[in-house]
Amino acid sequence: MAPPTAAATTPGQRLDELATDSPIALLAFSSMTIHGLASYKGTQVPFTLHRSTSFPSRRITSVDTVVCGEMEEWDSMPLPVGKPHLELELGEFLDDGRIGFAYVARVVAILDRPGGAPVSNPSLELSTELVVKLVRPTNCRSLAREAWFYERLPELEGFQGAVVPLCYGFFTAMTTAMQRPPPAPLEIKPWIDKHTKHAPVDFRGVTRKYGDELPDDYAVDRYYDDGRMCRTDSPWYEWRPDPKNPLLGVLVLEKLGETYSHEVFDTDRRSRKDVADLIDDLSAVAVKHHDFKFNNVVRALTNVVCPRHGYAHRWRVIDFDKSEKWAKTIPADVEHFTRLMRLVYVKTNYNEFPDNFWGSFTGY
Repeated sequence: MAPPTAAATTPGQRLDELATDSPIALLAFSSMTIHGLASYKGTQVPFTLHRSTSFPSRRITSVDTVVCGEMEEWDSMPLPVGKPHLELELGEFLDDGRIGFAYVARVVAILDRPGGAPVSNPSLELSTELVVKLVRPTNCRSLAREAWFYERLPELEGFQGAVVPLCYGFFTAMTTAMQRPPPAPLEIKPWIDKHTKHAPVDFRGVTRKYGDELPDDYAVDRYYDDGRMCRTDSPWYEWRPDPKNPLLGVLVLEKLGETYSHEVFDTDRRSRKDVADLIDDLSAVAVKHHDFKFNNVVRALTNVVCPRHGYAHRWRVIDFDKSEKWAKTIPADVEHFTRLMRLVYVKTNYNEFPDNFWGSFTGY
Protein backbone atom coordinates (compact mmCIF):
# COMPACT_ATOMS: atom_id res chain seq x y z
CA MET A 1 0.00 0.00 0.00
CA ALA A 2 1.41 3.40 -0.96
CA PRO A 3 2.37 5.81 1.80
CA PRO A 4 -0.37 8.31 2.62
CA THR A 5 0.70 11.77 1.48
CA ALA A 6 -2.48 13.83 1.22
CA ALA A 7 -4.28 15.08 4.29
CA ALA A 8 -8.04 15.28 4.65
CA THR A 9 -8.52 18.85 5.84
CA THR A 10 -11.04 21.64 6.01
CA PRO A 11 -10.28 24.82 4.01
CA GLY A 12 -10.60 27.01 7.10
CA GLN A 13 -8.19 25.12 9.32
CA ARG A 14 -6.13 27.55 11.39
CA LEU A 15 -2.66 26.27 10.50
CA ASP A 16 -3.52 26.47 6.81
CA GLU A 17 -3.90 30.23 7.16
CA LEU A 18 -0.34 30.82 8.37
CA ALA A 19 2.06 32.76 6.17
CA THR A 20 4.07 30.68 3.71
CA ASP A 21 7.32 31.71 5.38
CA SER A 22 6.08 30.86 8.87
CA PRO A 23 8.86 29.68 11.22
CA ILE A 24 6.59 27.04 12.75
CA ALA A 25 8.53 23.77 13.05
CA LEU A 26 5.69 21.56 11.74
CA LEU A 27 5.43 23.67 8.57
CA ALA A 28 9.15 24.01 7.89
CA PHE A 29 9.98 21.10 5.55
CA SER A 30 8.29 19.21 2.72
CA SER A 31 10.92 16.49 2.35
CA MET A 32 14.18 15.24 3.81
CA THR A 33 17.11 12.96 3.07
CA ILE A 34 18.85 10.87 5.73
CA HIS A 35 22.44 9.79 5.08
CA GLY A 36 23.80 6.72 6.86
CA LEU A 37 20.38 5.12 7.23
CA ALA A 38 20.15 2.84 4.19
CA SER A 39 22.56 0.68 2.20
CA TYR A 40 22.27 -1.10 -1.15
CA LYS A 41 24.43 -4.16 -1.77
CA GLY A 42 26.73 -3.05 1.06
CA THR A 43 27.08 0.56 -0.11
CA GLN A 44 25.44 3.40 1.79
CA VAL A 45 22.84 5.32 -0.18
CA PRO A 46 20.95 8.50 0.78
CA PHE A 47 17.33 7.83 1.64
CA THR A 48 14.74 10.50 0.74
CA LEU A 49 11.33 10.78 2.39
CA HIS A 50 8.38 13.14 1.96
CA ARG A 51 5.88 14.59 4.40
CA SER A 52 2.94 12.36 5.13
CA THR A 53 -0.45 13.01 6.66
CA SER A 54 -1.17 12.14 10.28
CA PHE A 55 -3.92 9.82 11.57
CA PRO A 56 -6.73 11.39 13.67
CA SER A 57 -8.05 9.59 16.72
CA ARG A 58 -11.54 8.89 17.91
CA ARG A 59 -12.69 10.77 21.00
CA ILE A 60 -12.40 8.99 24.32
CA THR A 61 -15.38 9.77 26.57
CA SER A 62 -16.88 9.15 29.97
CA VAL A 63 -20.41 10.00 28.75
CA ASP A 64 -21.44 8.22 25.57
CA THR A 65 -24.88 9.84 25.39
CA VAL A 66 -23.74 13.42 24.75
CA VAL A 67 -23.04 14.50 21.19
CA CYS A 68 -19.84 16.51 20.92
CA GLY A 69 -20.03 19.91 19.26
CA GLU A 70 -16.28 20.30 19.06
CA MET A 71 -15.68 19.24 15.46
CA GLU A 72 -13.04 21.77 14.47
CA GLU A 73 -9.27 21.27 14.85
CA TRP A 74 -9.62 17.48 14.76
CA ASP A 75 -8.59 16.83 11.15
CA SER A 76 -5.01 16.18 10.11
CA MET A 77 -2.95 19.30 9.54
CA PRO A 78 -2.46 20.36 5.91
CA LEU A 79 0.89 19.23 4.56
CA PRO A 80 3.47 21.93 3.85
CA VAL A 81 3.89 22.27 0.08
CA GLY A 82 6.94 23.71 -1.62
CA LYS A 83 8.87 24.09 1.62
CA PRO A 84 12.64 23.44 1.96
CA HIS A 85 14.34 20.05 1.98
CA LEU A 86 16.17 18.88 5.12
CA GLU A 87 19.43 16.92 4.85
CA LEU A 88 20.41 14.82 7.90
CA GLU A 89 23.23 12.46 8.84
CA LEU A 90 22.18 9.56 11.09
CA GLY A 91 24.13 9.60 14.36
CA GLU A 92 24.21 7.63 17.59
CA PHE A 93 21.47 5.28 18.73
CA LEU A 94 19.51 6.61 21.71
CA ASP A 95 16.78 4.14 22.63
CA ASP A 96 14.07 1.83 21.35
CA GLY A 97 10.48 1.33 22.35
CA ARG A 98 7.19 -0.26 21.38
CA ILE A 99 7.10 0.95 17.78
CA GLY A 100 10.59 2.06 16.82
CA PHE A 101 14.03 3.44 17.45
CA ALA A 102 15.39 6.88 18.32
CA TYR A 103 18.64 8.23 16.88
CA VAL A 104 20.48 11.51 17.00
CA ALA A 105 20.68 13.12 13.56
CA ARG A 106 23.08 15.89 12.55
CA VAL A 107 21.75 18.66 10.32
CA VAL A 108 23.85 18.64 7.14
CA ALA A 109 22.04 21.26 5.07
CA ILE A 110 18.76 22.95 4.26
CA LEU A 111 18.08 23.00 0.51
CA ASP A 112 15.39 24.72 -1.53
CA ARG A 113 14.33 21.29 -2.91
CA PRO A 114 15.72 17.74 -3.02
CA GLY A 115 19.11 17.97 -4.68
CA GLY A 116 18.75 21.73 -4.93
CA ALA A 117 20.62 24.79 -3.72
CA PRO A 118 21.29 25.67 -0.06
CA VAL A 119 18.84 28.05 1.60
CA SER A 120 20.96 30.98 2.73
CA ASN A 121 18.50 32.52 5.20
CA PRO A 122 16.04 29.87 6.40
CA SER A 123 13.04 31.29 8.27
CA LEU A 124 13.38 28.63 10.99
CA GLU A 125 16.20 28.67 13.54
CA LEU A 126 17.37 25.06 13.67
CA SER A 127 19.66 23.24 16.11
CA THR A 128 22.68 21.41 14.69
CA GLU A 129 21.32 18.14 16.07
CA LEU A 130 17.81 16.67 16.03
CA VAL A 131 16.25 13.34 16.96
CA VAL A 132 14.66 11.00 14.45
CA LYS A 133 12.18 8.35 15.56
CA LEU A 134 12.42 5.54 13.00
CA VAL A 135 9.45 3.22 13.11
CA ARG A 136 9.40 -0.52 12.60
CA PRO A 137 7.88 -1.43 9.21
CA THR A 138 4.81 -2.85 10.94
CA ASN A 139 4.03 0.28 12.95
CA CYS A 140 3.76 3.25 10.59
CA ARG A 141 0.11 3.65 11.54
CA SER A 142 1.07 4.26 15.17
CA LEU A 143 3.64 6.87 14.17
CA ALA A 144 1.03 8.62 12.03
CA ARG A 145 -1.16 8.77 15.15
CA GLU A 146 1.71 10.18 17.23
CA ALA A 147 2.22 12.86 14.58
CA TRP A 148 -1.44 13.81 14.95
CA PHE A 149 -0.99 14.40 18.68
CA TYR A 150 1.92 16.74 18.01
CA GLU A 151 -0.42 18.67 15.70
CA ARG A 152 -2.88 18.93 18.60
CA LEU A 153 -0.08 20.41 20.75
CA PRO A 154 0.64 23.55 18.71
CA GLU A 155 3.78 25.60 19.02
CA LEU A 156 1.79 28.81 18.67
CA GLU A 157 -0.08 28.04 21.89
CA GLY A 158 3.02 27.25 23.93
CA PHE A 159 3.01 23.45 23.82
CA GLN A 160 5.65 22.36 21.32
CA GLY A 161 9.00 23.63 22.54
CA ALA A 162 7.64 24.28 26.04
CA VAL A 163 5.79 21.11 27.13
CA VAL A 164 6.67 18.64 24.38
CA PRO A 165 9.60 18.74 21.96
CA LEU A 166 9.34 20.71 18.74
CA CYS A 167 8.17 18.43 15.94
CA TYR A 168 9.42 19.00 12.40
CA GLY A 169 7.05 16.57 10.78
CA PHE A 170 6.20 13.00 9.87
CA PHE A 171 7.88 11.61 6.74
CA THR A 172 7.45 8.33 4.86
CA ALA A 173 8.92 6.48 1.88
CA MET A 174 8.63 3.02 0.36
CA THR A 175 11.92 1.18 0.71
CA THR A 176 11.53 -0.38 -2.74
CA ALA A 177 11.15 2.98 -4.46
CA MET A 178 14.94 3.41 -4.61
CA GLN A 179 15.69 -0.02 -6.02
CA ARG A 180 16.24 -0.62 -9.71
CA PRO A 181 15.11 -3.95 -11.17
CA PRO A 182 16.07 -6.62 -10.55
CA PRO A 183 15.48 -5.55 -6.94
CA ALA A 184 18.04 -6.25 -4.27
CA PRO A 185 17.23 -5.72 -0.60
CA LEU A 186 17.63 -2.16 0.57
CA GLU A 187 18.87 -2.53 4.13
CA ILE A 188 17.61 -0.06 6.74
CA LYS A 189 20.03 0.20 9.65
CA PRO A 190 17.54 0.08 12.57
CA TRP A 191 15.71 -2.86 10.98
CA ILE A 192 18.69 -5.20 11.23
CA ASP A 193 18.63 -7.23 14.42
CA LYS A 194 21.50 -8.65 16.47
CA HIS A 195 21.44 -11.79 14.34
CA THR A 196 21.90 -9.63 11.19
CA LYS A 197 18.40 -10.53 10.07
CA HIS A 198 16.56 -7.75 8.25
CA ALA A 199 13.20 -7.20 9.95
CA PRO A 200 10.86 -6.39 7.03
CA VAL A 201 11.30 -9.77 5.32
CA ASP A 202 9.39 -11.59 8.07
CA PHE A 203 5.92 -10.34 9.05
CA ARG A 204 4.70 -13.61 10.53
CA GLY A 205 4.37 -12.03 13.98
CA VAL A 206 1.85 -9.50 12.69
CA THR A 207 -1.41 -11.23 13.55
CA ARG A 208 -3.56 -8.32 14.67
CA LYS A 209 -6.44 -7.12 12.53
CA TYR A 210 -4.73 -3.86 11.67
CA GLY A 211 -1.16 -5.06 12.01
CA ASP A 212 -0.63 -1.97 14.15
CA GLU A 213 -3.06 -1.75 17.04
CA LEU A 214 -4.19 1.62 18.39
CA PRO A 215 -6.38 2.31 21.45
CA ASP A 216 -9.43 3.35 19.43
CA ASP A 217 -9.43 0.33 17.09
CA TYR A 218 -11.22 -2.04 19.47
CA ALA A 219 -12.23 -0.41 22.76
CA VAL A 220 -15.55 0.79 21.39
CA ASP A 221 -17.08 1.06 24.86
CA ARG A 222 -14.69 3.91 25.66
CA TYR A 223 -15.48 5.92 22.53
CA TYR A 224 -18.55 7.55 21.05
CA ASP A 225 -19.27 8.08 17.37
CA ASP A 226 -20.02 11.81 17.17
CA GLY A 227 -20.05 12.11 13.39
CA ARG A 228 -16.41 12.90 12.63
CA MET A 229 -15.21 11.39 9.37
CA CYS A 230 -11.55 12.43 9.50
CA ARG A 231 -10.45 9.12 11.04
CA THR A 232 -12.35 6.78 8.72
CA ASP A 233 -11.51 8.95 5.70
CA SER A 234 -7.81 8.85 6.53
CA PRO A 235 -5.56 6.75 4.26
CA TRP A 236 -4.12 5.28 7.49
CA TYR A 237 -7.50 3.89 8.58
CA GLU A 238 -7.12 0.64 6.63
CA TRP A 239 -3.36 0.74 6.13
CA ARG A 240 -1.61 -2.62 6.38
CA PRO A 241 2.13 -3.34 6.33
CA ASP A 242 3.37 -4.91 3.10
CA PRO A 243 6.32 -7.31 3.51
CA LYS A 244 7.08 -7.04 -0.21
CA ASN A 245 7.26 -3.26 -0.11
CA PRO A 246 8.03 -2.11 3.46
CA LEU A 247 7.23 1.46 4.39
CA LEU A 248 9.63 3.53 6.48
CA GLY A 249 8.10 6.20 8.70
CA VAL A 250 10.18 8.85 10.48
CA LEU A 251 9.20 11.51 13.00
CA VAL A 252 11.68 14.39 13.36
CA LEU A 253 11.89 16.02 16.78
CA GLU A 254 13.86 18.49 18.83
CA LYS A 255 16.77 16.90 20.67
CA LEU A 256 16.34 16.68 24.45
CA GLY A 257 18.49 15.54 27.38
CA GLU A 258 18.37 12.69 29.89
CA THR A 259 15.20 10.98 31.05
CA TYR A 260 13.61 11.54 34.44
CA SER A 261 14.97 9.30 37.22
CA HIS A 262 14.61 8.23 40.84
CA GLU A 263 17.69 10.30 41.62
CA VAL A 264 16.18 13.48 40.21
CA PHE A 265 12.92 12.79 42.02
CA ASP A 266 14.76 12.34 45.33
CA THR A 267 17.14 15.30 45.03
CA ASP A 268 15.15 17.90 43.08
CA ARG A 269 11.84 18.62 44.79
CA ARG A 270 10.99 21.28 42.23
CA SER A 271 10.95 18.62 39.52
CA ARG A 272 7.98 16.91 41.17
CA LYS A 273 5.74 19.93 40.71
CA ASP A 274 7.18 20.51 37.25
CA VAL A 275 6.14 17.05 36.08
CA ALA A 276 2.71 17.46 37.66
CA ASP A 277 2.29 20.76 35.82
CA LEU A 278 3.11 19.04 32.54
CA ILE A 279 0.11 16.79 33.15
CA ASP A 280 -2.03 19.90 33.55
CA ASP A 281 -0.63 21.29 30.29
CA LEU A 282 -1.71 18.17 28.43
CA SER A 283 -5.12 18.40 30.08
CA ALA A 284 -5.46 21.95 28.74
CA VAL A 285 -5.71 20.50 25.23
CA ALA A 286 -7.71 17.44 26.35
CA VAL A 287 -4.84 14.98 25.80
CA LYS A 288 -4.52 11.85 27.93
CA HIS A 289 -0.98 10.54 27.42
CA HIS A 290 -1.85 6.95 28.38
CA ASP A 291 1.81 5.97 28.78
CA PHE A 292 3.04 8.60 31.21
CA LYS A 293 6.12 7.22 32.96
CA PHE A 294 9.65 8.23 33.84
CA ASN A 295 11.36 7.43 30.53
CA ASN A 296 8.74 9.44 28.63
CA VAL A 297 9.71 12.57 30.59
CA VAL A 298 12.94 14.04 29.25
CA ARG A 299 15.15 16.98 30.26
CA ALA A 300 14.62 20.20 28.28
CA LEU A 301 17.64 21.89 26.73
CA THR A 302 15.91 25.24 26.16
CA ASN A 303 14.14 27.69 28.47
CA VAL A 304 10.77 28.43 26.92
CA VAL A 305 8.23 29.94 29.32
CA CYS A 306 4.98 27.99 29.57
CA PRO A 307 2.10 30.49 29.10
CA ARG A 308 -0.15 28.52 31.45
CA HIS A 309 2.26 28.27 34.38
CA GLY A 310 4.44 31.36 33.88
CA TYR A 311 7.79 29.58 34.11
CA ALA A 312 10.02 27.45 31.89
CA HIS A 313 9.46 23.74 32.44
CA ARG A 314 12.73 21.88 32.78
CA TRP A 315 11.19 18.71 31.32
CA ARG A 316 9.30 17.65 28.20
CA VAL A 317 6.84 14.81 27.56
CA ILE A 318 7.44 12.44 24.62
CA ASP A 319 5.89 9.33 22.98
CA PHE A 320 2.24 9.92 22.10
CA ASP A 321 1.57 6.83 19.97
CA LYS A 322 -0.81 5.41 22.61
CA SER A 323 -2.43 8.70 23.62
CA GLU A 324 -6.11 9.61 23.62
CA LYS A 325 -8.08 12.86 23.35
CA TRP A 326 -11.40 13.92 24.78
CA ALA A 327 -13.60 16.91 23.92
CA LYS A 328 -13.25 20.11 25.89
CA THR A 329 -16.84 21.00 25.04
CA ILE A 330 -18.14 18.12 27.17
CA PRO A 331 -17.85 19.31 30.81
CA ALA A 332 -18.24 15.80 32.22
CA ASP A 333 -15.25 14.58 30.20
CA VAL A 334 -13.12 17.53 31.24
CA GLU A 335 -13.90 17.00 34.92
CA HIS A 336 -13.47 13.23 34.76
CA PHE A 337 -10.24 12.96 32.78
CA THR A 338 -8.48 15.96 34.28
CA ARG A 339 -9.07 14.68 37.80
CA LEU A 340 -8.20 11.12 36.80
CA MET A 341 -4.86 12.10 35.26
CA ARG A 342 -3.69 13.80 38.45
CA LEU A 343 -4.97 11.03 40.72
CA VAL A 344 -3.27 8.33 38.70
CA TYR A 345 0.14 9.96 38.37
CA VAL A 346 0.59 12.38 41.25
CA LYS A 347 -0.10 11.70 44.91
CA THR A 348 -0.48 14.12 47.81
CA ASN A 349 1.84 17.15 47.68
CA TYR A 350 3.81 15.62 44.79
CA ASN A 351 5.79 13.60 47.34
CA GLU A 352 5.29 10.23 45.72
CA PHE A 353 4.69 8.96 42.22
CA PRO A 354 2.89 5.62 41.88
CA ASP A 355 4.79 2.50 40.94
CA ASN A 356 3.57 2.52 37.35
CA PHE A 357 5.30 5.86 36.77
CA TRP A 358 8.64 4.13 37.35
CA GLY A 359 7.79 1.13 35.23
CA SER A 360 9.43 0.36 31.90
CA PHE A 361 8.75 -1.87 28.92
CA THR A 362 9.41 -5.55 29.42
CA GLY A 363 8.72 -6.51 25.83
CA TYR A 364 7.08 -5.46 22.60
